[in-house]
Amino acid sequence: MRLFLDACSIIYLIESQQEQGKATRILINQALQNKTQLIISRLSFLECRVLPLKVNNIELLAHYNRFFKLPSVHIIELTADVVNLATDLRANYSQSLRTPDALQVACALSAHADQFLTGDKKLSAIKELEVIIV
Repeated sequence: MRLFLDACSIIYLIESQQEQGKATRILINQALQNKTQLIISRLSFLECRVLPLKVNNIELLAHYNRFFKLPSVHIIELTADVVNLATDLRANYSQSLRTPDALQVACALSAHADQFLTGDKKLSAIKELEVIIV
């Protein structure tokens, strides 16, 4: 099993003490117990690290960096093939996908993810993979 985590689900995992954070932690802990590979995009790596760097929160940045180095986390790069797939997705789902979302979904598809974990309800329109909304 391969579970793609978009940036908001990673942020929920690490920062949120609300229901979305709790639900995300439960889902990811279950996935790890089942030996599921966690997949993220290089875009999520960027998005998650911006605020801690901006506000100079070294502790929060360290939490993210530790997560990104876990052996079960695989980072998908934003290659030309990913961008081309994102372009197709953006054209086909113009009402649901903004460019960053299209890049995330393209990364998930290129990594052959089985599921896509997000907090963005608009992404439930995606038919190419199972979208889980937290």
